[in-house]
Amino acid sequence: MRYWALDVIACIYDKHYPLKLVIFKQKEEDIPTEDIPKPYCKTFCGYLNENIKDGKEYPCEKCLRIEILEGIVYCTKCLHWYPIKNGILVMLPDNKRNKKSDIEFLEKYKDKIPKEIIEDGKPYNLVKG
Repeated sequence: MRYWALDVIACIYDKHYPLKLVIFKQKEEDIPTEDIPKPYCKTFCGYLNENIKDGKEYPCEKCLRIEILEGIVYCTKCLHWYPIKNGILVMLPDNKRNKKSDIEFLEKYKDKIPKEIIEDGKPYNLVKG
Protein backbone atom coordinates (compact mmCIF):
# COMPACT_ATOMS: atom_id res chain seq x y z
CA MET A 1 0.00 0.00 0.00
CA ARG A 2 1.09 3.57 -0.60
CA TYR A 3 0.17 6.71 1.31
CA TRP A 4 -1.76 8.05 -1.69
CA ALA A 5 -4.41 5.37 -1.12
CA LEU A 6 -5.69 7.45 1.80
CA ASP A 7 -6.70 10.08 -0.76
CA VAL A 8 -9.12 7.70 -2.48
CA ILE A 9 -10.49 5.27 0.13
CA ALA A 10 -13.24 5.63 2.70
CA CYS A 11 -14.75 3.30 5.28
CA ILE A 12 -16.93 0.72 3.55
CA TYR A 13 -19.50 0.96 6.36
CA ASP A 14 -20.11 4.65 7.02
CA LYS A 15 -18.12 6.21 4.13
CA HIS A 16 -16.09 8.26 6.64
CA TYR A 17 -13.04 9.90 5.05
CA PRO A 18 -10.13 10.08 5.52
CA LEU A 19 -9.17 6.91 7.32
CA LYS A 20 -6.41 6.77 9.92
CA LEU A 21 -3.17 4.91 9.13
CA VAL A 22 -0.79 3.23 11.57
CA ILE A 23 2.37 1.80 10.04
CA PHE A 24 4.21 -1.19 11.51
CA LYS A 25 6.69 -1.85 8.69
CA GLN A 26 7.62 0.03 5.54
CA LYS A 27 10.37 0.19 2.94
CA GLU A 28 11.66 2.88 0.65
CA GLU A 29 12.10 2.03 -3.00
CA ASP A 30 14.24 3.74 -5.59
CA ILE A 31 11.66 4.72 -8.19
CA PRO A 32 11.61 7.74 -10.51
CA THR A 33 9.34 10.52 -9.28
CA GLU A 34 10.63 13.54 -11.25
CA ASP A 35 7.72 13.86 -13.67
CA ILE A 36 4.82 13.42 -11.27
CA PRO A 37 2.31 16.24 -10.84
CA LYS A 38 2.35 17.99 -7.47
CA PRO A 39 0.49 17.56 -5.35
CA TYR A 40 -0.06 13.97 -6.46
CA CYS A 41 -3.06 13.57 -4.16
CA LYS A 42 -6.15 15.66 -4.82
CA THR A 43 -7.83 16.07 -1.41
CA PHE A 44 -5.83 14.40 1.38
CA CYS A 45 -2.09 13.91 1.87
CA GLY A 46 -1.67 10.64 3.77
CA TYR A 47 2.07 11.19 4.14
CA LEU A 48 1.57 14.44 6.07
CA ASN A 49 -1.86 13.39 7.40
CA GLU A 50 -3.56 16.60 6.31
CA ASN A 51 -5.97 18.00 3.75
CA ILE A 52 -4.35 19.36 0.60
CA LYS A 53 -3.93 23.14 0.75
CA ASP A 54 -3.57 25.34 -2.34
CA GLY A 55 -0.10 26.76 -2.76
CA LYS A 56 1.62 24.40 -0.31
CA GLU A 57 4.62 22.32 -1.41
CA TYR A 58 4.19 18.58 -0.78
CA PRO A 59 6.98 15.95 -0.52
CA CYS A 60 5.41 13.73 -3.19
CA GLU A 61 8.79 12.52 -4.48
CA LYS A 62 9.58 11.10 -1.00
CA CYS A 63 6.06 9.81 -0.31
CA LEU A 64 5.68 7.85 -3.54
CA ARG A 65 8.88 5.91 -2.82
CA ILE A 66 7.52 4.44 0.42
CA GLU A 67 5.67 1.14 0.40
CA ILE A 68 3.73 0.31 3.56
CA LEU A 69 4.24 -3.41 4.14
CA GLU A 70 2.44 -3.99 7.45
CA GLY A 71 -0.01 -1.73 9.22
CA ILE A 72 -3.62 -0.92 9.90
CA VAL A 73 -6.12 1.52 8.45
CA TYR A 74 -9.17 2.35 10.53
CA CYS A 75 -12.25 4.51 10.67
CA THR A 76 -12.19 6.95 13.58
CA LYS A 77 -15.99 7.22 13.40
CA CYS A 78 -17.21 3.59 13.53
CA LEU A 79 -13.89 1.85 14.49
CA HIS A 80 -13.90 -0.62 11.60
CA TRP A 81 -10.31 -1.57 10.88
CA TYR A 82 -8.56 -3.04 7.88
CA PRO A 83 -5.16 -4.76 7.98
CA ILE A 84 -2.26 -4.13 5.64
CA LYS A 85 -0.48 -7.43 5.06
CA ASN A 86 2.51 -7.91 2.76
CA GLY A 87 1.88 -4.47 1.27
CA ILE A 88 -1.79 -5.13 0.51
CA LEU A 89 -4.68 -3.31 2.18
CA VAL A 90 -7.39 -5.89 2.91
CA MET A 91 -10.72 -4.02 2.87
CA LEU A 92 -13.33 -6.75 3.07
CA PRO A 93 -16.86 -6.58 4.46
CA ASP A 94 -17.32 -8.23 7.86
CA ASN A 95 -18.96 -11.34 6.45
CA LYS A 96 -15.90 -11.99 4.24
CA ARG A 97 -13.32 -11.52 7.02
CA ASN A 98 -11.47 -14.39 8.67
CA LYS A 99 -11.89 -14.03 12.45
CA LYS A 100 -8.94 -16.28 13.31
CA SER A 101 -6.61 -14.40 10.97
CA ASP A 102 -7.83 -11.00 12.19
CA ILE A 103 -7.39 -11.92 15.88
CA GLU A 104 -3.88 -13.25 15.14
CA PHE A 105 -3.07 -9.95 13.40
CA LEU A 106 -4.33 -7.95 16.40
CA GLU A 107 -2.31 -10.12 18.80
CA LYS A 108 0.87 -9.80 16.72
CA TYR A 109 0.73 -6.00 16.66
CA LYS A 110 -1.25 -5.24 19.84
CA ASP A 111 1.51 -2.98 21.19
CA LYS A 112 1.33 -0.80 18.06
CA ILE A 113 -2.43 -0.74 17.44
CA PRO A 114 -4.46 2.10 18.98
CA LYS A 115 -6.24 1.17 22.21
CA GLU A 116 -9.71 1.91 20.79
CA ILE A 117 -9.20 -0.72 18.07
CA ILE A 118 -7.84 -3.30 20.53
CA GLU A 119 -10.83 -2.78 22.83
CA ASP A 120 -13.71 -1.80 20.52
CA GLY A 121 -12.54 -2.35 16.93
CA LYS A 122 -14.88 -3.92 14.41
CA PRO A 123 -15.47 -6.56 13.29
CA TYR A 124 -13.11 -8.10 15.85
CA ASN A 125 -11.09 -6.90 18.80
CA LEU A 126 -9.08 -8.43 21.66
CA VAL A 127 -11.64 -7.62 24.39
CA LYS A 128 -14.93 -8.84 22.94
CA GLY A 129 -13.52 -11.16 20.29
